Amino acid sequence: MTLFCMKYGIAEFRSAAVALMGVMLAATSVAGAPMRVAYSNGITASVVSADELASRLTTFQGSPAIELSDGRMIPVVTNINDPSIYNRGDGSFHPFTPALVERALSAISHPGMPLDVRVYLLPYPRRGVLVSSTSGNEIFLSPHVLDIEPAVAAYIVAHELGHAFHNRYLPSGSGLWRQYRSLRGISDEAIYNDSAAHADRPREIFAEDFRVLFGGAEAYFDGHVENTRIVEPELVDGLRAFFVSAVSARATVASIDASCSPNPFNPETEIRIGVPAGQSGRVSVRIYSVTGALVRDLYDGAPAGDIALRWNGTDNRGNAVASATYYAQIRMGGERRTLKLLLLK
Repeated sequence: MTLFCMKYGIAEFRSAAVALMGVMLAATSVAGAPMRVAYSNGITASVVSADELASRLTTFQGSPAIELSDGRMIPVVTNINDPSIYNRGDGSFHPFTPALVERALSAISHPGMPLDVRVYLLPYPRRGVLVSSTSGNEIFLSPHVLDIEPAVAAYIVAHELGHAFHNRYLPSGSGLWRQYRSLRGISDEAIYNDSAAHADRPREIFAEDFRVLFGGAEAYFDGHVENTRIVEPELVDGLRAFFVSAVSARATVASIDASCSPNPFNPETEIRIGVPAGQSGRVSVRIYSVTGALVRDLYDGAPAGDIALRWNGTDNRGNAVASATYYAQIRMGGERRTLKLLLLK
């Protein structure tokens, strides 16, 4: 998602005064862990504040980085005069606040959407990735260079939540994803693909559709989406109903839904596996080379729900493998699914 105040200028957006459409139902916390908030729309969110992340600032490979609670390192830009920051605004970084995020999440109007997300309010932009983005169910909200207006926050949070919804309920390659692309009129992969211009990427179109249809009044922005050449979502017959039905339809899908991101990758990629409701038995994930040699036993267990696995490009002995094409073979019951992975160093 593009960092609005850096790309467009904050003056292009206006605030909208509306009543919140969702009500916070419950909040729980554990010592040392971010508060988990459950909303009436089905969303449960753990929000990691900018202050908490700033306290984790360290140095990694000679550059500033934030160490997450699971040990992952997020390289960041701490100096607003860094050449990568092409719009320096008022001369300081302005992170999202928990209040802005809660306001936006409360306004999501999808009826009955069980979705658990973890939201990081970054105090500094990530090096090489200045914009907000989503991986699996994790949302990384980058700071702006001016105060963040509620309407802009709502726009970005709803868009990124659309990515999390996509990852959870109809990941790329699944039958439901193909149904969406057909319904939306974006099946032509020569035009609509992950390497196309930002507005032509199917996942971005999906996130924009989600924002307009379910983001609430502040995120609505007159129903317009980033891609001005396609039909606006409210004019696509059956699109809203498809989004609503995707939750229940996902639970009845028997085939393996699996995807990986980023791909190509360096140094690690995340493999996401959708486990259908009622599925029992073991799931295994193994990484193989192009010659068929076993590289890594990544997972073997009986999960209670969907799986998110990270592969850091190492073999079973912990040695880093070479740049090459690899295959992740996923077995669930009597089914098998293979993902092609490309490691580039």
